[in-house]
Amino acid sequence: MDKDPIKIIDVIHHQNKYGVQIFHVLSRMPIFIYERKGGWLTGEDSGFFNFYRHEAPFGRFKAFAGSKFDISMKDGSVIHADGQWWDDVPPEYSGLLVHVGIGTVEKLNRCNVFSGMMADPEVLKTELAPSNNYDKYRKNHPDFGKHKIESKWEKS
Repeated sequence: MDKDPIKIIDVIHHQNKYGVQIFHVLSRMPIFIYERKGGWLTGEDSGFFNFYRHEAPFGRFKAFAGSKFDISMKDGSVIHADGQWWDDVPPEYSGLLVHVGIGTVEKLNRCNVFSGMMADPEVLKTELAPSNNYDKYRKNHPDFGKHKIESKWEKS
């Protein structure tokens, strides 16, 4: 499957009372096709990563509460997940990737919630001037479309 590389089109540094959260608005969401390495599945797209760790469900303890979904593999096969594939990061990636919030303009217009994702810190480097407006892409919000807003949490 050919796909254009993901581009960062905006960065938002959202100050709240606890600290600063950094979010990245992307040209498209990552599409993961996984490769099995032992008991792990690894998916990568343009420096963004997702992983699953295999562990048999035990009683009521199931990954993703037993939700059923398909995992596409590089060899063309499909794994039917129903509680045995857990969200986790392989030890060999520990310390190499960072956890980031991502979204696209279209996705944020529908629901102003960023998704959590692992990324190579190198792909997050950008010359874009960051916005401080978490609601920049939230259509019905008074701060929709504004790059900078006055924040009660930011220091003058």
